[in-house]
Amino acid sequence: MKKQLFVSFLARKTLIKKSGLVPIYCRVRYDKTNSSFNTHIDISSSNWDSKRTRVIGKNKKSLNFKLEKIKFDIIDKYNQLSKTNEIITAKTIVDFYKNKMSVLNSIVSVFKKHNNDMESLIGLQYAYGSFKNYKTTLKHLVCYIKQKYSTSDILLTKINYDFIYNFSQFILKNTECNHNGMMKHIQRFKKITNYCIKNNYISKDPFLGFKLTFKKTTPVYINKQELYILENIELNENLNRVRDIFLFACYTGLSYVDLYNLTIKNIGEGNDNYKWIYIKRHKTNIPSSIPLLPPAHAILEKYENAENEKIFPMISNQKTNQSLKEIAKLCKINKNLTFHCARHTFATTITLGDGVPFETVSKMLGHNSIKTTQIYAQVLDSKISSDMTKLRQRYI
Repeated sequence: MKKQLFVSFLARKTLIKKSGLVPIYCRVRYDKTNSSFNTHIDISSSNWDSKRTRVIGKNKKSLNFKLEKIKFDIIDKYNQLSKTNEIITAKTIVDFYKNKMSVLNSIVSVFKKHNNDMESLIGLQYAYGSFKNYKTTLKHLVCYIKQKYSTSDILLTKINYDFIYNFSQFILKNTECNHNGMMKHIQRFKKITNYCIKNNYISKDPFLGFKLTFKKTTPVYINKQELYILENIELNENLNRVRDIFLFACYTGLSYVDLYNLTIKNIGEGNDNYKWIYIKRHKTNIPSSIPLLPPAHAILEKYENAENEKIFPMISNQKTNQSLKEIAKLCKINKNLTFHCARHTFATTITLGDGVPFETVSKMLGHNSIKTTQIYAQVLDSKISSDMTKLRQRYI
């Protein structure tokens, strides 16, 4: 049997005020539950028609209009609630009407709540980089919904396999993301739908049948010969500055954002009496301690006396990558050189390739897990050759 909603009004004549007026109460009845509240409309008890539950006498037209408006708004709130998986009672309807509760029945509203909750836990449970990634995914989602549905939000009940697939294609076609970058956004979107399931906003998993697939990639890095060419080629002032910063990253493993934020305060003396970098990685908030190798120390000395607190005069990541492609062309390095290649170069050519243990490299890179560091070993044929040469000697 379909549950029905009843909205009625009554004058509470037992609650007569000093003014002689009585308040009109609204009574909501739904599925054997009841709730009532004061409408804050006061009348003379003689101006109430209890049979028709309407105001009579002076001002009846305007006052009855207000009562009808209250009834209409309550029914509208009920209709909104009925589209969710909220447990509906007369009280929840009244609370929703009086803005004492909110209903998250649309994907953007849920995503925003998730991000707001996440932002409040930055530094405690989440890193700022993770929060920033969720903000970017939300931005892509809003753009997709606007383009596809000509609206700013969409009901959770509309999220299904087709929605997810089309969203993934939208990211590929309208952003600079490659396949894995797109999948990262979809992975974050899946966490939002899981959040909806856990909070009973939806009952079925919209990702049923959709597979998250990541393509295996090989980190791009430069070898020792390419590093030598890069260090010694003559460049103009602007490209030389970009080269200095890139090489400093090659010898320290710092990411673009960590180098951007690097200040004199992050440079200190280690227990070996040499200069070290002490930072917390922007992406993970994990502490990282990096001894400065001579090439990095030489570059640091060129810039650390600058007037600004930040050590390096950084330009945008995008412009830096454009300059690096120009430098790669001049060096005849046939690789897609980006700033992140410097971090890969530190992990491969500079450290692991010269026998620095995984545990040490992982610590300097600020990795959450040594498994992340071990990815670099897969691309080092020189490391394999060196290790096998040592083993081969045992058989001679």
